[in-house]
Amino acid sequence: MRFLRNPYIVLAICCALFFTIPLFAWGVHWRWNANDQSSLLIWFYLLTQTVSRPFGIITSGILLFVLMYALNIRKGEWLKFTLVVLLPVIVGQLAVSEIKKTNQEPRPFVVWLSQTDSEIDRHFFQVDAAQRQQLITQHLANNRQIPDWQKQYWLQQVDSAFPSGHTVFAATWGLLAAALLMARKRWLLASVIVLWACGVIVSRLALGMHWPGDLFTSIMIALYLSLPALWWWLRPRAV
Repeated sequence: MRFLRNPYIVLAICCALFFTIPLFAWGVHWRWNANDQSSLLIWFYLLTQTVSRPFGIITSGILLFVLMYALNIRKGEWLKFTLVVLLPVIVGQLAVSEIKKTNQEPRPFVVWLSQTDSEIDRHFFQVDAAQRQQLITQHLANNRQIPDWQKQYWLQQVDSAFPSGHTVFAATWGLLAAALLMARKRWLLASVIVLWACGVIVSRLALGMHWPGDLFTSIMIALYLSLPALWWWLRPRAV
């Protein structure tokens, strides 16, 4: 298992693991439907909230502290390590925000709503965010099938589905943490963080927030951001 101590091999393996989620969804021709929701959905919601604002900031702080402690980062390198880890996370969120401004891909739950609401079908992205929220509120006013917490969450998610900011966030942390921790034989901690990231990615499908293609592209973004950060941290230092 010596190869698992190579950060770049671990990065590739971890990335491949993340890719299995959208690839599996494509393979089974997955399509979100409110009628197929499980009682476990609330747990996916709580998991996805670890990435949502403002909790994502808290999660980042916890993960940063855990990594610094587990990797025994010297005090003189705290700032450098913080920049290496947080910069790709922040850049990823900024990139997602800008990309969303140029896309009008409806989320799966919006497509589901539009099947019985011609106003949502025709005008959803032709009006501003407040009016989109109003369209959803009006449509769900007498709906007893969708729990109240889910209705409120939908009202917060009226932008484009593409790409997935939650996936970029979780995958970036998962890739960096796994690559760095496995090199130090911190198998258990690395596994926990990777499983958390996988759970967040799956939750985006389960909650009707994203399509498999959104997740696939978002994982690619996370890889592109994580790889140079990892290289910069691991590069030979001048003596």
